[in-house]
Amino acid sequence: MAAQVGDLPRSTPAAEGISTQAVINMMDSLMALPECDIHHVMVVRHGKVVAEIHPSPFRAEDSHTLYSASKTFSALAVGIAIDENLLRLSDRVMTFFPDKRSDRVSDNMAAMTVRDLLMMASGIKPDGTMRNNSTDWVKDWLAKSVDNEPGSLFQYDSMCTFMLSAIVQRVTGCTMLEYLEKKLFAPMHITVADWESSPDGINTGGWGLRVQAETMAKLGLLLLNKGNWNGEQLVSADYVTEACSRLIDGGAKETMPPTDGNQGYGYQVWQSKWPGSFRADGAMGQYTVVVPQEDLVVVILGMKLYGHAELACIWNQLMPGLKDAPLPPEKKLQQRLEKRCATAMLQLPHGKRASNQRRAIVGQSLQLAHNRFGLKQITINDGSLRLAYDDGCEETLAMGHQNWQYSTLNGYPYYSIRAINRMQGFKHGFTAATAYAWTSKATLEVRVHYVDWISGLKFVFDLTKQEVTVSDTYPNSKPETIHYTIQ
Repeated sequence: MAAQVGDLPRSTPAAEGISTQAVINMMDSLMALPECDIHHVMVVRHGKVVAEIHPSPFRAEDSHTLYSASKTFSALAVGIAIDENLLRLSDRVMTFFPDKRSDRVSDNMAAMTVRDLLMMASGIKPDGTMRNNSTDWVKDWLAKSVDNEPGSLFQYDSMCTFMLSAIVQRVTGCTMLEYLEKKLFAPMHITVADWESSPDGINTGGWGLRVQAETMAKLGLLLLNKGNWNGEQLVSADYVTEACSRLIDGGAKETMPPTDGNQGYGYQVWQSKWPGSFRADGAMGQYTVVVPQEDLVVVILGMKLYGHAELACIWNQLMPGLKDAPLPPEKKLQQRLEKRCATAMLQLPHGKRASNQRRAIVGQSLQLAHNRFGLKQITINDGSLRLAYDDGCEETLAMGHQNWQYSTLNGYPYYSIRAINRMQGFKHGFTAATAYAWTSKATLEVRVHYVDWISGLKFVFDLTKQEVTVSDTYPNSKPETIHYTIQ
């Protein structure tokens, strides 16, 4: 489907009662965060987008993987199925999978309900490696020991959400994505979405949904309005209210002052420390924050492991600028905000377009030693980088100097999740944005961002040592220096 952006009405911060300077301060603070790439930010008040930033090479129309922010959509699918009398919160999980049950079912497993899964209180100790070794996630998860009474203890586990996806698929006869496309996405005019699937074709539920930033803004508005979209009740108000409430402690020790990590959990929705606020929350800094009493939604998508620093930018920079009534026009500040948003860019490689030693590498095929990236061969030409992988996939990426050049991939971007059949369910045609510079006579730097995903790669070629150091943008990831030979 065609990319869908610009659906929500646009306004200015001042017209919706927000200090323009406060928005500028928040945007500047986000962009200045150390070890953090900001990909998309949207601020919505009174149902109108008052500011948005998509730092180049990322663009408004690009999809973004949500990691665990996908879970909130899963909770809504469950709510819709409940509205349609296809299931109940009190339904026992085992009853949906008579073909997957083991010979002996413990009392705790038999007692586990849909509500327990929604609250991350299955009683099963989380196992992050199971999906890396199993091709039947439902069967293998149901065979696990349930050590705690279901509903009694919060234990964050993405497999709980996967099981919700499997349940929705069982009761509706279609995948969770197909169900949401009919029941939620169509009336909300969400036309761009795909979702990763398990080896046997069940949407992963707890991660792997890929949508645009404006879709996350729509999600925030739907939650803010208790499941109502333009006068149509898509999910029951009672269910959404309960989902966005504190139902269980959330697993983190309470402290003073409070943090965003210990405010509690609802149905796949986190509570936040600003009074009455809550959020969809995904790894690497994927947030949709809702502040009902201020009629405010803030979307932040990016790449940072411990992302509560982004939330602090909302609380410390934006919130003090909110007023109860429109502010007088702030023309100069508005111009400054628009310029900053329009010119924002992630860091480009800094250096020269060419080097007098470039012939040692340009036009040559570099055979690489074994490495974790699966790279077999790299060929550098004027304005392009060709990557050949161990699995036979080849990519040719256009490179710009002091600008980003875009290319369509044959395969998939670099991914932090190692589940069997990972990337199954995603549409082909991911996009890479690439730029280069000679940072010294014998050093070439190339940066790649997968703009409709999340990750990126950086290559630093050292001609004197015949080595290339490759690093990915996932936090805490260590660079790998790889020796190459010229063929």
